[in-house]
Amino acid sequence: MNTTVLPRKRLQQADRTSWLRYVIAVLAVFTYAAPLYIAVINAFKTNDQISKSPIALPSPFTFANISDVLTNPDSDMVGTLFRTVIVTATSVALIVLLGSMLGYYIGRNDRTFQRVLLIVLLLGLSIPSQVLLIPVSQILKSIGLLSTYPGLILYNVAFYVPFAVLIFSRFVKSIPHELDEAAAIDGAGPLRTYFTIIFPLMRPAAASVTIFVSIWIWNDFVNPLILLGPATGTTIMAGLYRTLGQYTSDFGGVFAYMFVATLPIVILFLILQRAFVSGLVSGASKG
Repeated sequence: MNTTVLPRKRLQQADRTSWLRYVIAVLAVFTYAAPLYIAVINAFKTNDQISKSPIALPSPFTFANISDVLTNPDSDMVGTLFRTVIVTATSVALIVLLGSMLGYYIGRNDRTFQRVLLIVLLLGLSIPSQVLLIPVSQILKSIGLLSTYPGLILYNVAFYVPFAVLIFSRFVKSIPHELDEAAAIDGAGPLRTYFTIIFPLMRPAAASVTIFVSIWIWNDFVNPLILLGPATGTTIMAGLYRTLGQYTSDFGGVFAYMFVATLPIVILFLILQRAFVSGLVSGASKG
């Protein structure tokens, strides 16, 4: 039997199914893009336009919804955005710092203790955050941090550090050990080696962790709602719930709120997208 027959048959089968892959790809793009399209265009339409045709383009465009959301004292959009940025930025900075240091330690020491430590950390990822709300609330109350932003930040750090450790510990294996040895010969200690040599090389992994964790913390609804309480202030998702309410009919305001609330995360992704993609590719090829 000619050995070239099988490759030809496989190519023919691949050609026959190639159109199916394109159809699936187009359907997937449409599924994800349609809600985004509706949310964006309706932010610039009046309620009458939304009611008549929610999928039509705005005619004419109106910025009244966004202006109302930003200036409405009941929504406190500017203050809510500021608080959410502070909570997210502080949490992500601590998560990247602690996760990268612990990931570097685990990745450079492939021993029983480090393996057990990584398994214990990963077990924490299997527990839903909502299950931890009651014990965490009691702990924060006992140390005087319940209904405070530092308490919410500490909770975010404790919950998401295991994810960061997983990413960094896998990525650090792609960094040659010779760099550590060369730094040690030059008289650099472990901390100096980490901050001056290792951490700059982990920027792709840091970008991946930053984007994932930022999105999770930014979109978090239940934890800020419970841990901060009604008297402390709100983050962006809890602010949407409290401002618009259950029976609102201001659909233009809802879409405008969502549009403004999404912009900071979109800007962050655009800034870090190159390093983010590089981190994903490195994790896939070096893992």
